[in-house]
Amino acid sequence: MSINLLADFFRIRKQLPIPAEIESKFSEESICRRCGQCCYGSVMFRNRLTIIPDLPCKHLLRSSDNSALCAIYTSRQQVSGWCNHMTPQTVRAGLFPEDCPYVKDIPGYSGKGMVSESDREEFYLWMSRSFPHLTPPDYISVQDWERFLAILQGVASAHRKDAARLR
Repeated sequence: MSINLLADFFRIRKQLPIPAEIESKFSEESICRRCGQCCYGSVMFRNRLTIIPDLPCKHLLRSSDNSALCAIYTSRQQVSGWCNHMTPQTVRAGLFPEDCPYVKDIPGYSGKGMVSESDREEFYLWMSRSFPHLTPPDYISVQDWERFLAILQGVASAHRKDAARLR
C-alpha cells in the first residue's frame, strides 16, 4: 500500500499506468540528476506529498556543486530500511518529484514537491501542531530533528504573538 492507505484500500485512486519504455529505465543510474529531493522527509499537506526541507536523510551529502550524494549508496538497502528503489510501487505512491527524469514523462504522475512560498508559513504552523509530539524517524539525524523542532517552536511562538496582538 502507498502513502494514501485509505484511497488504496477502497480503491478510490486509479492505478497509474507506467509505460513499459519508462519502467525499463528505472534501473538506469545515469538518469538520476542527483537533486536529493527524494531523500527528504515528506508529509501530506493540502492533498499533496510535500517535502520537508529541514529533514534530509542522515546519509545525504551535498557536493561542492550542490548535487546530492548518498554516503552509504552501495549498501543503502542493507543499512537503511527507508531508502526507496525506483519501482512501479514507489512511483505510484508519488515518492519522487514530478520533474524527476525517471517519472516526468508518465502521464498523470503526481509526485512530491516543495511547499510554495505563499503556503510556507501555514505549512510550518500546521507541522508545529503535530511534530513536537512525535519521535524522530530513523532516517533523520538527531541534530536535524532538534533544529527542525526549534524552527517549529519559533513559528508557533510567532503565531501566538501575532494572535495575541490581534485580540
